[in-house]
Amino acid sequence: MTADLTDRLAEAAGVPVLLAVAYDVFEHILRALRGTENQAGVLLPAVVLAAAAAGDGRDAAARAPWLPPLPEPPELAMSARGAEQVADEAAALSRALWERLAAADAPAGYEAACAGGAEAARRICSLLARPPL
Repeated sequence: MTADLTDRLAEAAGVPVLLAVAYDVFEHILRALRGTENQAGVLLPAVVLAAAAAGDGRDAAARAPWLPPLPEPPELAMSARGAEQVADEAAALSRALWERLAAADAPAGYEAACAGGAEAARRICSLLARPPL
């Protein structure tokens, strides 16, 4: 699913579509991180804080004045991936999202959604990236 989201993020044309993809990315990161909390060990504080940032980013994207229809997110299957792999994937995905949202030429009404999403993606990346930002 991460590769699909990375592709959708790269192909997103226009700020409303970008924010719709951002919503899906944040939802995916939130679910993946929440699904790994019980096995996170020493990563637990970073995982919990990054999950909270993903929720904040999802909410920021949802506050845009208009988004294309959002499909129901697919069920996230319980993964055999370890917490470190989930954290690495979330960090990479959030970095790509951060870069796209920060560079977006947001029209009036979309600035807050882009800025809030970019800040949330930056927080996720800084919490989970190795080495830290």
